[in-house]
Amino acid sequence: MIREPLIGIEPRSLQLILAMVAVLITTAVGLYMIKPQYLEFRDRRVSFEMLQNQIDDQAQLQAAIDEERSQIRALTLQLHGEAGNMPVNEMESYLVGRLQELAWDAGIDLVGVRPGPAKRIMEFEEISFEVDVAGEYRSLYRWLDSIGDALGFMLVTNYEISLSGRNSSNTELNMHVTIVFYRTADK
Repeated sequence: MIREPLIGIEPRSLQLILAMVAVLITTAVGLYMIKPQYLEFRDRRVSFEMLQNQIDDQAQLQAAIDEERSQIRALTLQLHGEAGNMPVNEMESYLVGRLQELAWDAGIDLVGVRPGPAKRIMEFEEISFEVDVAGEYRSLYRWLDSIGDALGFMLVTNYEISLSGRNSSNTELNMHVTIVFYRTADK
């Protein structure tokens, strides 16, 4: 039945028809079997690249967050000093010890420290100290400069400088300073 019509067709035409059928079958296989797999592969590759970029972005974001936290710690230390989060009674003894260390570093004598009352001013806690020191003028100046750097935000609200002795050749000075430290008050 199929043979009879095929016998009348030239062999070259038959080869051409078979080649076209083979191309048609190959195209159908490509469209219905290979193309969906290729599209799925392409979508997964795009998803993988997006996820990889997110991982890179998260690593950069984490590095940026760590850098910001480090800057916040540095600014907190600069604003509140080393004693910023201590309770008041611990803070007083800590500050007395730090004032003594800074006095030694500056080459002056810490004669006395008297803590004043802690006051609340708006959202800040004010802690004052009456401090007496003795030493050379430049050493006193160096000490005042160092307490601001080491202990955070503080103000010198009052100071008096006088000669240490009656001898005019003596260059040692006595200084009485009222220092006020500020930190954020507990709510």
